Amino acid sequence: MTSSHDLPKHMVGCDLCGQQFQFGPHRYDGRGVSGWGIRICRICDGANHDGLVPQQHPRLISRLAAEGVEMRLNAKGWLPIPS
Repeated sequence: MTSSHDLPKHMVGCDLCGQQFQFGPHRYDGRGVSGWGIRICRICDGANHDGLVPQQHPRLISRLAAEGVEMRLNAKGWLPIPS
C-alpha cells in the first residue's frame, strides 16, 4: 500500500519571488490567488500581507492590467492581495 509520503512532490514557482514551493499532495506551502491566476509562496504571502508595492512587481502589474483585473490601491499606495 502506498502512503501519502510516497507520492511525488508537486512543485510550482512563486509568481512573485520565483522560488519553488510544494503545492500538493497533502502539503501546500503557498496558495493560488483567486482572480489573478497566480500562485504565491507562504513567505511572499506573509511578507506582503498588507499589500504589494506596485513598483517592485512591474511584470505582475502589467499582466493584471492586460487581463483587465481591477486594481485598487490601499491607503499606503499598495495593491492588496486577494484572499
